[in-house]
Amino acid sequence: MKEEIYCPNPHCFHHQSPSKDVRWYKKRGFTVTKREGKTQLYQCKKCHRTFALSYFTINHYGHHKVKPEILLKQLISCSGIRDMSRAMDCDPKVISHRIARLSQKINAICSREISQLELKESVSADGLENFILSQYFPTNVNILVGKKSQFVYYFNAYHFKRKGKCTDEQKKKKASLYGIARFEQKAPSNRFKELLDFLWNKVNSSSLSSFILDTDENPIYASQFRYHPKLSAQVTHRKTNSKIERNYQNKLFSCNYIDRQIRKDLAEYTRETVQFGRNMNNSMDRFSCYTFWHNFMKPYRINKGKSAYSYHGECAGFSLEKIKEIVDAVISGPVVRECESKQYLTNFQRKHWDRELLNPMNVAMV
Repeated sequence: MKEEIYCPNPHCFHHQSPSKDVRWYKKRGFTVTKREGKTQLYQCKKCHRTFALSYFTINHYGHHKVKPEILLKQLISCSGIRDMSRAMDCDPKVISHRIARLSQKINAICSREISQLELKESVSADGLENFILSQYFPTNVNILVGKKSQFVYYFNAYHFKRKGKCTDEQKKKKASLYGIARFEQKAPSNRFKELLDFLWNKVNSSSLSSFILDTDENPIYASQFRYHPKLSAQVTHRKTNSKIERNYQNKLFSCNYIDRQIRKDLAEYTRETVQFGRNMNNSMDRFSCYTFWHNFMKPYRINKGKSAYSYHGECAGFSLEKIKEIVDAVISGPVVRECESKQYLTNFQRKHWDRELLNPMNVAMV
């Protein structure tokens, strides 16, 4: 890792452009930690900032060492936070903290790579409904997925008020909760508009002449698409009834496929679960980690003999060498420099990075 390190001081020249020809740092004694034992310290020759190699890992400032690859395997195997903490013999807060740091690393690296990827296929968009904190606060995760590759290009989320019939007791509880809860005005329209803005940037930089956006018959999708004149002039919006059988011939197959995989693999999205999310920011941490695994680590098809692609990312246009580079950067590479971290993030990712996603009851639970 020493060849990839940089000065932790964001104002130092060696933070942005560390020299590869001349060693810009020197050894500066040792420190003893409970986690690592005797650890070598280094010092920048320009700003004199001292640091250890652990600074460049997700375990920085932590007393318990957690391996990112083990964390990912547990996360995508429908394990809950407490289940993972028991398996790794640490506190649940440690697991949430490491997932948050891993998610930041994933968002920084993957947003940069996806922004440079040319869109070569039509896409589908749909919402994945779940809940956060309680079933009185449903959430909707908008996802944009490649038609052929099933590659998740973009997602965002919001929470809203509970729909459907309620008993008198439930109505009283709703009234008491919604009196102090916080909701974003016009969140469904705003989040889908952000998705369309992202799609327009990808379409505008693509060499393909025609695109199709498949959604269901949600009126919000149609109205926001209609109010996006640049996108509607270049992309065909095709609507499909959501009650149609969800098979391979369904125009929304790619979104339905992601929906099925998430509800199978991610603990808080399984049906009738008790492992629900308590905090929107932490929930999106886990969702970010899952989409990274799905895009770059999960096989494109189980029966590889029937497919020319190894991974969803390869089908979307990434080379195998690039996919390996991305995975290595996330699993074993250093944390991304502060000067690069937010450069390619979308508006939703920036709010997520700064832990500013709105929670319904302003609680700090996992």
